[in-house]
Amino acid sequence: MKTILVPTDFSKAAINAAEYAAHFAKDVKAKLILLHVYPVPTPVTEIVINKEELQKEHESHLKKVAKHLKKIADVEVNYMAKMGLAVHIIQQEERNATLILMGMRGADKFSKALMGSTTTFTLRKTQIPVLVIPEKAKYKKPEKIAFACDHDPLTGVNTLDALKALMQAFASKVYVVNIKRKKESVTVNEAMAGFRLESKQNDVVHLYYFPEKADLVEGIIEFANEKKVDMITIIPRRYSLLERLFRKSVSKKMAFHSHIPMLALPVNLGSIDAGLS
Repeated sequence: MKTILVPTDFSKAAINAAEYAAHFAKDVKAKLILLHVYPVPTPVTEIVINKEELQKEHESHLKKVAKHLKKIADVEVNYMAKMGLAVHIIQQEERNATLILMGMRGADKFSKALMGSTTTFTLRKTQIPVLVIPEKAKYKKPEKIAFACDHDPLTGVNTLDALKALMQAFASKVYVVNIKRKKESVTVNEAMAGFRLESKQNDVVHLYYFPEKADLVEGIIEFANEKKVDMITIIPRRYSLLERLFRKSVSKKMAFHSHIPMLALPVNLGSIDAGLS
């Protein structure tokens, strides 16, 4: 059975992501693992805090969330509480998962909550797909997916497998969006050859779009809003793309980041089970 790892800090954004994960898991026939990581007690607090009691307290919170998720979606939910650094624990536990699903706080807290956060680090370092759920996003089957890409070759053998599995599971229509900068000469054949989608996705519906826009990120955001897509997929070769994508949406006061989930596919997926396949 496929396994979705859902890190949580019990915040509003994290609980919303967990609820999204429950509905998503039911549709793709996966099980959930809720993961809560809490910090190592300092020497001062260690005097008054019993580590066993602390562990039980965190597990008690997880148990309540798991019970809630089972109630709303009737899915298998396991949970674990671990002491340490969240980014390190997530890296360890991702070996037992096929997808990581995480929450993201709203735009008003963007700089502090996303950049430099656990979500950010995970997006940078993970070897499996990560589905990021904005705080205001509510579950909707991803029937329309925008795949934002460039025409550079993909290096991972199975990089697109998670996207293909989504397309098949939900009968999704995928808009392959290659933002062509003004005065840039990129032929359709060059772009198609670059991301090698044609040979992998012949059995699913996908449409190619080459909008002309001076700014790459602005073009992605504009396209996503225009087509009212349910999910955006990116392959962040350079982390700056992720940062610019969210910062631009905030500065332009667009609703993109507030309600559209984003699936980030690692470039070098290699032979790892690619998320949902």
